[in-house]
Amino acid sequence: MRSEGGIVAGLLPGGPAESAGLQPADRVLAINGVVPRDVIDLRLDAATSHVEMDVERDGSRFVLTIDKEPDEDLGIEFESPAFDRMKLCNNACDFCFIRGLPGGLRRSLYLKDDDFRYSFLYGNFVTLTNLAEAEWRRLIFQRLSPLRVSVHATDPELRRRLLGNSKAPAILDQIDELGSHGIRVHAQIVLMPGLNDGMALEQTIHDLAARYPAVESAAVVPVGLTQHSRVRTIRPVQPADAASAIDTVERHQRADRKQLGARFAYAGDELYLLAGRPLPPASAYEDYPQLQNGVGLVQLFRDGWRRAARRLPATVESSTTVCWASGALMAPILDELAEDLRGIQGLAVEVLAVENTLFGGEVSVAGLVPGADVVRSLASGRYDRIVLPRAMFDTEGRQTIDGWTTAQMVEALGTEVVVALGPADLIVETLRPTSRGVEAVGTPPSIATLVLDQGARSCAAS
Repeated sequence: MRSEGGIVAGLLPGGPAESAGLQPADRVLAINGVVPRDVIDLRLDAATSHVEMDVERDGSRFVLTIDKEPDEDLGIEFESPAFDRMKLCNNACDFCFIRGLPGGLRRSLYLKDDDFRYSFLYGNFVTLTNLAEAEWRRLIFQRLSPLRVSVHATDPELRRRLLGNSKAPAILDQIDELGSHGIRVHAQIVLMPGLNDGMALEQTIHDLAARYPAVESAAVVPVGLTQHSRVRTIRPVQPADAASAIDTVERHQRADRKQLGARFAYAGDELYLLAGRPLPPASAYEDYPQLQNGVGLVQLFRDGWRRAARRLPATVESSTTVCWASGALMAPILDELAEDLRGIQGLAVEVLAVENTLFGGEVSVAGLVPGADVVRSLASGRYDRIVLPRAMFDTEGRQTIDGWTTAQMVEALGTEVVVALGPADLIVETLRPTSRGVEAVGTPPSIATLVLDQGARSCAAS
């Protein structure tokens, strides 16, 4: 597949590439005579003190010379991390979230990506079913580790059935091959009641734990179904299903702590909330290896809140009513935290669980709350400020899943709308003086602040 180079979207001010004269909209064609397929190739090829960069600008080609420290990044942000085509999914999962999306959403949402490069770079989950031999060799040669892999079941026939792919390779053979070359894996098991739960779940966790530390961790998360999902054999996870899965995971955790020195397997926060069970303490998540899967995010948020809420004012400058709007799943947690602020004179904090009419009432995560539903739920106009979770917006923090921006919400509601990145930001945005009608949008957060609540996850991406 021929690469056409990477288009520059932005540059680090004062960075090596900007200092050498590279500009936004330039196309980087080669590094030291080698054509990069993606930012991974580019970073490896540029790991020298002297870089010759072939560039195309306005139809003309020229060479930029860059001198830098060998391990210094060039300071380039590209429009896409892949300069050739993204690898797409070749499975036909009955539970595929993307296949069941309604029309009219952001175009990027309909891409069924299953690209190992995005797994390495961003923590997306991939199935490893679509790799050509050359791509497999490249993955091993470049030692792209760790990867996040959607396993679902280790029994080959069951996994093929779940993926809708009769040619899916045996996942344990693939994991063993990766492990023999020092490539580590974090595994995902999307729980589907009656299919890969019970003894199948027992076997899957056992098989994966037997490959520790090549498999560093495994997470069990509930299948996400909406009113648009076109499923034939899958039903939503019920509280009893969630409780049973938690019991299985915690039983393995006790054994694995003794044998491996690590809990290894984790149940997603959604399972605990669905089951109505208290979440494990923060220490139970060890080094949070499965944050992308919503494992430990609630306790991480609670810990951040406790630190941020140590010093609160006794009063606010002017009487203010603030609404924290989120998905139904996280609303009870937010209401618990809001109690810390309700003793502040002049401040009223209300938590609103936004009903999701686009995907159906069963969908309760903030990442799938449409902007239209936020506007519909808050049209009463009785709030001075509305605070929304960062998870409600896309990667750039600009649009909700149905394309609404905070500026459009401000116009529709006539009320200040802000986005909170994390616990400290939530407190700051709640306490500061009101500036009615002003839009405030934060910058993209770190993985640790992706939530007041998490969004949907597909088989290929979290």
